[in-house]
Amino acid sequence: MPFELTVALRYLRSGRLQTALIFSGVAVGIVVFTFMAALINGLAVTLTNNVIGNLAHVRLEPAPRVPRQLGEIAGLRTLLAVQRGNEPRAAINGWRDYVETAEKFSGVKSVVASVAGSGFIQRGEKIAPVSVTGYEPGKESEMIDLAAGITRGSSALASGEVLIGITLAEDFGVTTGQRLRIRSDRGRERVLLIRGIFDVGNAVVNERAVFTDLSTAQGLFELGGAVSRIEVKLADVFSAPEVAVRLNAVTGLDAVDWISENARLQEALRAQGSTGDVVKFFAVLLILIAVASQLLLSALRRRAEIGIMRSMGVSRASVTAIFVAQGFLIGLLGSALGAALGYGFASAIVRFTLRPDGTSALPVDPALGEYWLAISIATVAATLAAVLPARIASGVDPVEVIQQ
Repeated sequence: MPFELTVALRYLRSGRLQTALIFSGVAVGIVVFTFMAALINGLAVTLTNNVIGNLAHVRLEPAPRVPRQLGEIAGLRTLLAVQRGNEPRAAINGWRDYVETAEKFSGVKSVVASVAGSGFIQRGEKIAPVSVTGYEPGKESEMIDLAAGITRGSSALASGEVLIGITLAEDFGVTTGQRLRIRSDRGRERVLLIRGIFDVGNAVVNERAVFTDLSTAQGLFELGGAVSRIEVKLADVFSAPEVAVRLNAVTGLDAVDWISENARLQEALRAQGSTGDVVKFFAVLLILIAVASQLLLSALRRRAEIGIMRSMGVSRASVTAIFVAQGFLIGLLGSALGAALGYGFASAIVRFTLRPDGTSALPVDPALGEYWLAISIATVAATLAAVLPARIASGVDPVEVIQQ
């Protein structure tokens, strides 16, 4: 073992109480660092899942139709006016080819063609506006996990059947096996059998969304064999902008990603991340101050020993290395201890705050504690904190110390 490391270990062992205190200080700083990382990152995941849990990560839609002038009249300026609302509903024809193309992209989990539009449901004298979505058979739960949220009936849809939210069912006083009349914004009507009632934990979806099969929705919105959009879910939700650009280039359809539609969520996540970074900074600052003060006291207390070593031929570089090695060992071992305690603390918080449904009251994810980052930063910080005490120790004059 190198001489400098041997002396560094001996110094740490000789002052057991002081060493224990400094290790505790480093460990506490790392516990704070890792817990804040687990909390902030867990909160980001929770918020993201709450927002996009009922959304496609990328949505392919028909490119907007832009009127163009067929020819120019010499000497005259032509003015064009577009009256919105009377144009035919935009649709995607030949959508199966687009679905197959999107399924071949790396990172794509599922691709579903759908028909979406607005309408009204009616039962007796009661009428309510709803959003109607039609999915391909067997793919009803690809975007929204309707199967997991079914409280009554089944999520498997056949032609002429519909799934409605629990709030909507209570408002209309209906249950599975009964029928509802649905009128689309195109004036088409169908009487549909209630196949299932769902609760997906989203008040808007539970109150205003109904789901039917693709062919029924196509008839309601006069789309023939076309669809109104193609929805894509990804393994990495944050890769949505890049995937949207690629899908747009390949298909020529408008590709809308969830991030561009939720700019405020991104701002909130950045603000939370900045708050967490401030707390992490002060945790690292605590480690710096604790290590620097401890090693500075050690350097002053061991002036006589350092002077004797210098008089016996130990170089200034070796003395410097002894104290830097102490800082490195304190940072590495203390942060490793703190990381283990931080993981245990975060896991305990999750267990103690469990709700009856199995979810935690705090959005803490122990797996997202950034433990290796914390250990790396703490080790580097403690090593740098040892530089000033090391320079002071290496500057000891052996002649002056021996005379004293």
